[in-house]
Amino acid sequence: MADSNIDVISQALARLGEPAITTITGSDLTDTEEKCAQLYAPTIRALLGMHDWSFASKRAALSVDGAATPINEWTYAYLLPSLQTERLGKPRAVYNSTAVHAPKFFDYEIEQKWLLTNATTIVIEYTYLVPESLWPGYFQAFVIEALAATLALPVTENASKEEWHQLKAFGTASDGGRGGLYGMARSADAMGDPTVSLLDDDDPMAAARFGGSY
Repeated sequence: MADSNIDVISQALARLGEPAITTITGSDLTDTEEKCAQLYAPTIRALLGMHDWSFASKRAALSVDGAATPINEWTYAYLLPSLQTERLGKPRAVYNSTAVHAPKFFDYEIEQKWLLTNATTIVIEYTYLVPESLWPGYFQAFVIEALAATLALPVTENASKEEWHQLKAFGTASDGGRGGLYGMARSADAMGDPTVSLLDDDDPMAAARFGGSY
């Protein structure tokens, strides 16, 4: 498994026949390092957001934001995990109970960084920004190839390399962007242990009475 963003970037660069880098932060970056710094985070966010990856699912009991007062029909404004550092997109599912096998809840509205509702308890399941060290091998392999496709033209100015790695990552046009390593990663993700059903008896969040995110 990759230990850091530098590991992932360096492996993608190796696929392009380029030397590894040592950093993407600081004021004395090489041209390649600057391009990697600009493109890495948006690319990873896009790849994580392409599918409801089981390994990227996280649950949290939300807290009411006492500083926010809804101005419409809702009673409570629950503060969502940060889009900048924790969460990708809207919640996958929302529940208004910590009971075992609680049904999904739909009587709410998302507004900026808040979930507005009249419910007195809110638990969400969402896609989170998984650290590189926790990526499963199938996702890492896909990311490296997709990142190589993203970096190919800016770093090597070689359109043929971009096309080749795009093909490896996503398959042919007939695959509709769902082939290649992406398709293999989706299949591998589906074959793994199923995500624990929210509030199952052995759900660690239920045992902890949903004291917060984990």
